[in-house]
Order: sequence, then structure tokens, then C-alpha cells
Amino acid sequence: MPPRLRAVFFDLGETLVTQNIEDNMVTKRALQEIARMIPRAERHENLYAIYKRAYKINQRLRLKHQVEIPIQTWMTQLLRRALRRDPDERLVQRAVVVVARHRGANAVAFKDAKPVVESLTKRDVKLGIISNISSHEVALQILKHVRLQGYFDKVVTSALVGVRKPDPGIFRYALFQLGLNPEQAVHVGDSEQMDVCGAKAIGLKTILVSRRGSKPATIADYSAGRLNDVADLVQELEKDR
Repeated sequence: MPPRLRAVFFDLGETLVTQNIEDNMVTKRALQEIARMIPRAERHENLYAIYKRAYKINQRLRLKHQVEIPIQTWMTQLLRRALRRDPDERLVQRAVVVVARHRGANAVAFKDAKPVVESLTKRDVKLGIISNISSHEVALQILKHVRLQGYFDKVVTSALVGVRKPDPGIFRYALFQLGLNPEQAVHVGDSEQMDVCGAKAIGLKTILVSRRGSKPATIADYSAGRLNDVADLVQELEKDR
């Protein structure tokens, strides 16, 4: 007999939450505030242009090697290029706080996120987050801002672990944190490559959430057009055990 389902993991961005304005605009507003923190004589008026050039390089590394580049490294690189010298550590930390605040403040939960999470907390399962994000603090800030932080037993981020989905390491780390085997958990996410392929590679059951309207081609165990369907699908998975 298959082991009982003990945990449900969720992706964060575009599964439980989204941004209420376009992502690049969030970044621009944060960098405008950071620019005002730089001494006027050294101020670079277009931190966003520097950021975009660095982003292309960093993103290639992240995607090719499935490693995470922490937000502290991003900000150090950015400020070093802007100042043409190594930035003061206090300035880097202040910049990190600014980015976390902007990303947290502009996050909104999908309408069906809280009802689903609340429904699952009434069952005998643990809840967790597995997210690709360069700052663990940003993930926590987002959950706090959308009032979901109290529902999750573990928040596992690529910033914390060092590797990104679909690398199996981040899924294995999340399972280890709850003391579970892959057969005892299901992962819910919106990305076929990052969430479904990554989770299935180590034996997790998977639910793909696709809000595009049409039924997607997927190798997921189940697919859902909205989060509201997830609680019922988890119940089906429990019946199969």
C-alpha cells in the first residue's frame, strides 16, 4: 500500500502570488530609491541600465547551471559598477532591504490562494513553499504582505539552498526539512519545466496550475485551471493511497 500523503508543497510566484504591477516596473522603482542613497557626487542616474546588463549575464548562469545568485551578490555587483569601487557593506544591506520592501509591497495573492491553503490546513498534512527567488527575505516579506505566512511549516527558497528548480536538490532539501520521502508529498506549481519536471524527477506527485484557459500538455499527475481545484485533487491523491 502506498504511503499516506503527508505534505503539499507550493511554488510561490505565479502560483500563489503575482505582482500587481509589471515586474520591471517594481525593479525600476526600487533602483530609483537606491540611487538616492548613493552620495550625489557618485550618483549614477541609470542604475536600471546597469542592472539589465548584469541581469542577462546572471540569468544565463542561473538557467544553465541551476544555481542561485543571492540578492546580496546582485546588489554588490550593481553598486560596484555604479560607484566604480567596492561598495560599503552597509549600503549593500540597505539596498537589499529596499528591494525586499518593494517586491513585498507589490505582491498580491491570487483570490483562490488563501481559501485553498486554509482548506488544506484542516487536513492532516503539512504545507511548504519551494520557490526560485534570489532572496529568502523577499519570499518571507511577500508571504507576510499577502497574509499567508502563518500557514506554511517550511519555506524553502533557492536563495537559502543555493540551487534552483528544476534541480532535484531543492526538492530533496524541502523533503528533508519535513522528514519525508518523495512518495509522501505532492508539489503544486505553474511551470512545466521548473515545477512538474523537477518534482517528478525525484518521485513527487505533481499538480500543474495553468490559468491560460486551455488544457495544457503536461506530464503532471493532475492539471488544474485554478487553485480552487487543488484541494479536490489532493483529496483524490489521498484516496489513491
